[in-house]
Amino acid sequence: MNLKLLTAGAILASTVSFGAVKPAQFSVLPGVQFGATKYDSVANFSFNLLGAENQNVSGLDVSLVGYRQVNGNFSGFHVALFGFEAFRVNGNMNGVSLALWNDVHGNLNGGTIGVVNTTDGNAVFNLGGVNVTRGEATVQLGFVNYAETTKGLQFGFVNATKNLEGVQVGFVNYAANGVLPVLPIVNFRKSF
Repeated sequence: MNLKLLTAGAILASTVSFGAVKPAQFSVLPGVQFGATKYDSVANFSFNLLGAENQNVSGLDVSLVGYRQVNGNFSGFHVALFGFEAFRVNGNMNGVSLALWNDVHGNLNGGTIGVVNTTDGNAVFNLGGVNVTRGEATVQLGFVNYAETTKGLQFGFVNATKNLEGVQVGFVNYAANGVLPVLPIVNFRKSF
C-alpha cells in the first residue's frame, strides 16, 4: 500500500512540474533548452540558436536559424534574425512573424512575412513569395496568392480563390465567383 502511495505521489509531482509558464528561455536546439522545456510555456522572452519547441509562447521570440515550433498558441513578435527558419504554430497566432517559412495551423490574427506563408485557418495579413490560406484571407501580398475565401485584397503575379468578396490585382486572377473566372490585371466579385 505504501509503495502505491509513493508511486502515485511521484507521478503527481512529476506532472505538476511539467507545463509551467516560464518567464524566459535560451535554446540551443529543440530539446536542449534552458529556462523552459518543450512542455512549458514561455511568457516574455525566448532566444533560440538552432530552434526550440514549447507549448505556448507570448512576448518576444528571437531565433537565429533552424526550426521553431509552438505546440499551442503564439502571441507576440517572432523574428528569425538570419531568415533561414521554419516557424510553426500548431494553434492560433496573434502577432507578427518574420521567417523563411511561417506555418500556422489555426487562425492568424496579425501577419506573417516570409518566402512561404501557410495558414490552415483564417489569416489577416500575409506578405511573401507564396501565400496559402485554407480559410479566409483579408490581405495577401505576394508572387502567388491562394485562399479558399478572400474578403479583401489579393495583390500578386498570380492570385486564386474560390470565393472572392473583394479585389484581385495581378497578371492572372482566378476567382470562381468573379466577374469572369479568370481575368488579367483586375478581378472582383460580380456584385461588388
